[in-house]
Amino acid sequence: MMRVPQWMSVDVKEWIRANKPLQIIDVRQPGEYMSGHIPGAKLIPLNELPQRFQEIDKNQDSVIVCHSGGRSSMACEFLQGQGFNKIHNLMGGMSMWDGDVE
Repeated sequence: MMRVPQWMSVDVKEWIRANKPLQIIDVRQPGEYMSGHIPGAKLIPLNELPQRFQEIDKNQDSVIVCHSGGRSSMACEFLQGQGFNKIHNLMGGMSMWDGDVE
């Protein structure tokens, strides 16, 4: 199993600032998502990922987000198993995110 590339919030912010296309996939529960998420993030709770991973474009870079980085790591491993290779795990998740929140 290949190692999932880790991004810090600064990497995500640089990517967004450079206007590079990026899918932000939030794998937390709906209540957590509603309490604050990265602008433009798409909510696909981890438990729904096996049914919904087709909603993510394999050909576009994606960053996977949870609260502290644990669930997003599992999500990244699952997605790699489905043939995704442009995914990044947000280290520390929302607990370490210091960018905009909506």
